Amino acid sequence: MSSFTYTAPFRFGRLTKSMLAVGVLAAVAGLLPGWSEDVRVVLIAGGLALPGTLLALYLPLILGGKPGLRVDADGVLFGGRPPIYARTSAFVPWSAISEIYLFRVHQGLFVTTYVGVQGVDGVAPLRPSMPASVAATIWHVPTEVVLASRPAFGWQLDKAALTTAAGYFAPGVPVIDLTEAAPMQRQLRETPPTFGPPSA
Repeated sequence: MSSFTYTAPFRFGRLTKSMLAVGVLAAVAGLLPGWSEDVRVVLIAGGLALPGTLLALYLPLILGGKPGLRVDADGVLFGGRPPIYARTSAFVPWSAISEIYLFRVHQGLFVTTYVGVQGVDGVAPLRPSMPASVAATIWHVPTEVVLASRPAFGWQLDKAALTTAAGYFAPGVPVIDLTEAAPMQRQLRETPPTFGPPSA
């Protein structure tokens, strides 16, 4: 394997650790006196279920060293989702990629970073990751790229390492970094919003 290969392994990131902590705190709170029996059961059961589920889903991937993303001489591998990692993993060769996009999206209380690819000659290099109506609301990124994207969840994106790997293995494929743009979404409509004065 080349030293320029970029691999982002699954690991417990800040979001996952926060969710684990919330679950543990809820379970501990349920053990404190003063709660009704119903509230106690909800706190303990819910608090234990959250970290238990996360550990069951992600610990096998972490211990197995499974990549959430890999960029190498052959192309880009997008790791799958637990517990169906193998079935949902997707590999895209460099010959099918014209551009790589990095962007962020609001998802409830969190902002998630996505890696997307633009196909060659209009051919979609990945199966859609979300409905087209949702992808169209992310107006600062081409809709076809949003559809052919995957979230950096369970692993952390190193933008510099990805850009270096892509530049080494596929110098003709630019990496377009839109992560500094506000991760705004809009209501679905025909054209993206404008920020200048209305036209006459």
